[in-house]
Amino acid sequence: MEDDKNDYNPEEEVTTGNWNTPKIELKEVEIRTGEEDESLFWSGRSKLYRWVEGEWKERGLGESKLLLHKKKGIIRFLLRQEKTLKVVANHYIYPNKSYCKLVPNAGSEKIYAWTVKDFAEEPKIEQFALKFNTAEAAKLFKQKFDEAGQVNLKLLDDNGELKGKVAEEKEGVKEEKEEKKEEKKEEKKEEKKEEKKEEVKKEEKKEEEEKKEEKKEEVKKEEKKEEKRKRKRKRKRKR
Repeated sequence: MEDDKNDYNPEEEVTTGNWNTPKIELKEVEIRTGEEDESLFWSGRSKLYRWVEGEWKERGLGESKLLLHKKKGIIRFLLRQEKTLKVVANHYIYPNKSYCKLVPNAGSEKIYAWTVKDFAEEPKIEQFALKFNTAEAAKLFKQKFDEAGQVNLKLLDDNGELKGKVAEEKEGVKEEKEEKKEEKKEEKKEEKKEEKKEEVKKEEKKEEEEKKEEKKEEVKKEEKKEEKRKRKRKRKRKR
């Protein structure tokens, strides 16, 4: 046994087999972000805070953007958490007496706060504060934010709702959705009709099978009766 251990060479212990890994074809999948129909009006790295229960709480860190819709001409504010890409702020900029008025927070030149109806999760009135690394970056944000507000004034009413041609386009989208819903309803109705037809066919087939079985039973009974008759005849002949 000792000699066997001394003679052991791990390099000689090679197993045979097919070590070629199969080729796997990976298909590219296009992921839509909702920003495909928009162009960049402004962007800047910043940290977003939200006013919750009497204090500012961090909402997310990432690249905040002002996005201009290529067809509608409307501008919205968007911020995604850079690690998860979760949308933490998403709203149109519509300056009026209450909303989208940027004010320095706590006297800092690096932070601007505003109130707005946000749509990141569900429509809700929020108070946001956006913090930048430099006062220059914050100043540029305010400039672009105010410019976006002037652009949107022509397209939004005081409640931040789309008006005019933009609203008509929105209505068109709604109508299209309604049409699709109706189409789906009709499709479901047709599917139910087909299902009923299939059920009727199954029932008819079942009835046919039952009738066939009944006929078979009748034939068997007749055959038994005929056998009995034959036996009786044979007995009579023997007598």
